[in-house]
Amino acid sequence: MGLLSIANGKRTGLSGTAAEGASELTFQQWAKQNGFERCGVFRSKNGLMLLECANGMDAQSVFSSISTRDFWNGSVRSDTWITLDVESPNFSAFTQFLGPEAKTKVKAFRIIKILDGDEMLVFFQYSFETSGFAAAKDSFKSELLEVIRCHRQSLLSEPNEKLVNELSQKGKVRLFLISTKRAFEDAIQKIEVCETTLLNILINTVFEELFYKTKKLFSTPAMIYSADPDEIKVAAIVNSEIEDEILKEQLSLEFADTIGVDAAKKIIILTAGYSDDNEEILDYLLRG
Repeated sequence: MGLLSIANGKRTGLSGTAAEGASELTFQQWAKQNGFERCGVFRSKNGLMLLECANGMDAQSVFSSISTRDFWNGSVRSDTWITLDVESPNFSAFTQFLGPEAKTKVKAFRIIKILDGDEMLVFFQYSFETSGFAAAKDSFKSELLEVIRCHRQSLLSEPNEKLVNELSQKGKVRLFLISTKRAFEDAIQKIEVCETTLLNILINTVFEELFYKTKKLFSTPAMIYSADPDEIKVAAIVNSEIEDEILKEQLSLEFADTIGVDAAKKIIILTAGYSDDNEEILDYLLRG
C-alpha cells in the first residue's frame, strides 16, 4: 500500500459522492463535487473581507483577496448571481483579487453575496474559459453555509484510537513529517500584508489547499494530520524511505499550481521512524 498515484498512476481521493451530506465535506471536496474549479469564499475578518476557503486558487490570488465590505456591498446584490466576461463594464474591478498569472488568463467571473444573519459571505468563482461555469443547484446556499461551518473540522479531523488500530493492523507504520516552512517562506516573501493576523489567516487558507492535496496521495487508512501550517504529519504503510524522493516529487507537482514551482520544490520530508505501538503512533500525530 502506501503512496498512490506513484507506482501505478492511480488516484484515490477524498472526493465525496453526491450522497454525502455537506457537513461531511471539506470546502475543496464540495467545490470539486459541484464542478466549481477555481473558487473561494470571502468572509469578514477584523473588519475586512478576505478569502477564508479556496479551491483551485493560487497563493498569489489568495493573498490579493483583502477587500472592504463597502466594495462588495456596492458591487454585488445579495442572493443574486452575477456573471461577468471580459466585455462587461466592471470586469476589471474584480481582477484585483487575482495574482499576476491568473489575472492574465481570467475570462469570466461568477459571484454571489450571501447574508447569513448579520454576517456577509461572498462566493467568488473565476474561469480561464469564456463560458462553462457548472450550474449551481437550488440547494447551493444552504450547502455552502453548512460546508463553511464544518469545513475545518472535516479537513483537519483528529486521529483517534480506532483509526490508528485499523492502520497498525496492516503492518508496521512509518511516521514522518512533511515540512512546508521553507516553501511558505518562499511563497510569501514578496507579499505585502500590513497586518500579521490577516496574513496568517491567508496562509491558513493556502495551507488547507496544500493539506487537502497531500491527503489525496495516501490510501485509507493512512492518517494525515496537522495543527500547524508549517508541517503535515503522516502515519502510513510505506515500504521504504526510497519513496521519500518519489513523494517529494509528487507533492512538488501537486503544490506547484498553488504556491509556484520554485516554492513547491522546497518542501522537506523528515522521518520519525517506524512503530507498531498504537499509543506511540497516536501520540506522534497529536503531539509530536
